[in-house]
Amino acid sequence: MGVNISAHDMEQAARRRSKTIDDGLEAERIRQARTVKVLMLGLSGAGKSTLAKQVRMIHEKGFADKEKALYREIVRQNIVTAILGVLHEMEIHGIQFPTEELKQTANSIKDRLKSSDSHKAVVDMRHSLAVLTSQKTLKDFMDTYLDVEICQLNHYLFRSLEKILSDSYAPTDYDILRVRQKTTGLNEILFHFKGFEFKLCDVDGHCTVKKKWLQNFENVSAILFTVALSSYDARSKDQDEQTELHDALSVFTTVSEYDGFRKSPIILFLNKKDIFQQKLKKVPLTVAFPDYKGTNEFNEACLFVQSKFESCMGDTTDRLTVHITNATDTPSIRSVFDSSLAVVLDQA
Repeated sequence: MGVNISAHDMEQAARRRSKTIDDGLEAERIRQARTVKVLMLGLSGAGKSTLAKQVRMIHEKGFADKEKALYREIVRQNIVTAILGVLHEMEIHGIQFPTEELKQTANSIKDRLKSSDSHKAVVDMRHSLAVLTSQKTLKDFMDTYLDVEICQLNHYLFRSLEKILSDSYAPTDYDILRVRQKTTGLNEILFHFKGFEFKLCDVDGHCTVKKKWLQNFENVSAILFTVALSSYDARSKDQDEQTELHDALSVFTTVSEYDGFRKSPIILFLNKKDIFQQKLKKVPLTVAFPDYKGTNEFNEACLFVQSKFESCMGDTTDRLTVHITNATDTPSIRSVFDSSLAVVLDQA
């Protein structure tokens, strides 16, 4: 027995379906209007991913237990990389430990940590590692020969060996911030701020330098560009006569002049100020900029580097905001980042 549906009923049903679709489209339009897309750019090693971690800690719920379990292995692998790196550099410079016992311990550690199960070996050898990393010979070598940034991280890891290699170890937020971790491709972070949904797109440093990649992000609400101030004395991987800071200036110019970003405000984070300040005591800024006539005083040097980036903006410096930052300093980053987001909303 069939069911008779009148033309009126069919019309009413069609209207309801149409209204549901219209309501859904309107809700999506409103959501899109309150979505702010921020593109994070910068060369590898600038501290961009550390800033992204800070955002998760400040505006999200931080890191889940499963993620912390993964970071536990990453932190431990950082120790493997650090000790092998130091021992390799000591060998290159002809620096040896004072006793045969320590020399044998160092050789044993090297052989064991180069194996495929280094993640297990580093825990098994924690007592030997603690002995070796506490030696004055090793500490003095790091302070004398290693880059300030590498030295700073190594000291942190070696001081924390007992904690990190214990069976009950769970990484703290600060551990997660400090470790080196290669970022690949694109990572998105969603969070809410002042009633708006922010979509933070973290692009890895290798993609940043590819101009053709930028077309995927045209008309973003803002660009957050991170630069390592401390890279002023690091040789460029592509141009022997330049430093990584010159590379950053070149990429920044490309980004600021890109047609798809012409209307987007740019927030420049001149990062790793703590390491920059330490390096200036030993390495003059003139190694990167022979035209610099100032002193190696921190504030004066910062202003000079900032002026270099401002000059890349041509007559559009009004859309540039600059912050001098240390990405591992959570209270400072919270203040700077939130003020930056407020600027983005004002200009949206």
